[in-house]
Amino acid sequence: MEKGFKAIFNLDLPRYEVWENCRFDVHDEICRIPGFPSSDTDLPGCRARVLEYEPERCWLRCRKDDWPCMGTEITIRVEPANASGWPTRVQIEQGGFDPSLFALKEIFETHWLQIVANFRLYLERRVHAPDTRWGPSVGATVRQTPVGLEITNVDEGGFAARCGLSQDDVLIAIDSIRIHDLAQLWTVLALKKAGSKMTVSWVHGRKSFDATESL
Repeated sequence: MEKGFKAIFNLDLPRYEVWENCRFDVHDEICRIPGFPSSDTDLPGCRARVLEYEPERCWLRCRKDDWPCMGTEITIRVEPANASGWPTRVQIEQGGFDPSLFALKEIFETHWLQIVANFRLYLERRVHAPDTRWGPSVGATVRQTPVGLEITNVDEGGFAARCGLSQDDVLIAIDSIRIHDLAQLWTVLALKKAGSKMTVSWVHGRKSFDATESL
């Protein structure tokens, strides 16, 4: 994450059609970039200030002008994938994150996958993905492991603490739904309401446990 995030993918669409879809709602040096979240408005995409714009090269560098991650730089490049000119290759990058966020690398990596998927959806279909719905907190931070999400810190008085989870435990399931990664955890929590009951299953050492508490 220190150097930011980058994604490269190919599209079976003409280069300049893809390029035209990379930004919208353009007003001089201000535009919106599809796929990126914004907490400052109900409009889709994020607000960005153009730093460099080269339409002949299909290259754009801009600075995110709203939260979250205000001030980070977004770079978009659209070019032929090979000498034949087809398919069209898209490269998108985001960098310049505050060093205080480096400890949250895995959370940001999961967010980045969602951003790229939403960005690509707009390039291909001209459709904006709906805003992500966030559910109650599980009351713990986690890190990805091959067997699931390992607890790295438990919030005092939070859901995880009340259930009895502790550092190094591995979250296995919520309401009998197997949880492998952060995206799955966020999806399940988004379907919950604050105050509702939730059953969590986890492993401590070589023993499995279950507990039910209110979120």
